Amino acid sequence: MPLLRILCLHGYTQNALSFSKKTAVLRRTLKDVADLVYITAPHIVPIPTLETPEARENDQLENLEPEAVPYGWWRGPDYKGFDESLTVLQQVLEKQGPFDGVLGFSQGASMASLLQLLLERPHLSPTMNGYKHNPFKFAIMVSGFEPRNEALISWYTNKYPVLQSSQLHEKTTENGVGERIAETTTTTTTTTTMHQDDKTHEEPPLPSPSPLAYLYGVQGASMHIIGRNDVIIEPERSEGLLKHYTNKKPVVLYHDGGHYLPSNAASRQAYKTFVQSFI
Repeated sequence: MPLLRILCLHGYTQNALSFSKKTAVLRRTLKDVADLVYITAPHIVPIPTLETPEARENDQLENLEPEAVPYGWWRGPDYKGFDESLTVLQQVLEKQGPFDGVLGFSQGASMASLLQLLLERPHLSPTMNGYKHNPFKFAIMVSGFEPRNEALISWYTNKYPVLQSSQLHEKTTENGVGERIAETTTTTTTTTTMHQDDKTHEEPPLPSPSPLAYLYGVQGASMHIIGRNDVIIEPERSEGLLKHYTNKKPVVLYHDGGHYLPSNAASRQAYKTFVQSFI
């Protein structure tokens, strides 16, 4: 049985090499289930340990070990470089895909959620519009957060109709996502038949598809890992993502630690159980 393929997006000031090392336990846990593919964001960002802006501007990146070179998916509250990162991700999907799921940490988790959404509705982004890659089956977000950008938030909240046949049936999600449409629409075209009396009879109008519901947010599955003592991405901010996953009930794993991926036995079993369900 082929392994699932998971795209892995590191956090702010990390890179593919450092994130791979930080998730070595997860990789071993999933070795019989999934292949983890790590990539590095396109933007070099300031070294966080330098105290002043001047020091950060004059930092000597060439003196750093490869795993210490800091990268990010965007910079600042204006999300500078975000579209360029989407372009890089699109290229990765084309050249290294397809992928079954995505894993992200911190800023990478926020990007993973947005990418999951855009593969379901690529028209939301000019960068992704028209791009075709099967939607991710799942996303795993560690210390994730919803974007602090009105345009990106609108991607989650923008409602769109789900088209079904005119024979509507009740369909609600566990959390009641969607608004029932009470009326159906029909086409104005008719079917003409000839009977034995050679008179023309018009058949009833053929029904046309009509919206069953208006959905919003991410439709795919998700697992959210939240540290109760995370002081970088506070639990309440991570929980803000949950409201955008109402079609399939999110799996939420809380731990008593901070800004990291827990690796105790219970957590490892939870990761494996979740990922295995998509084989």
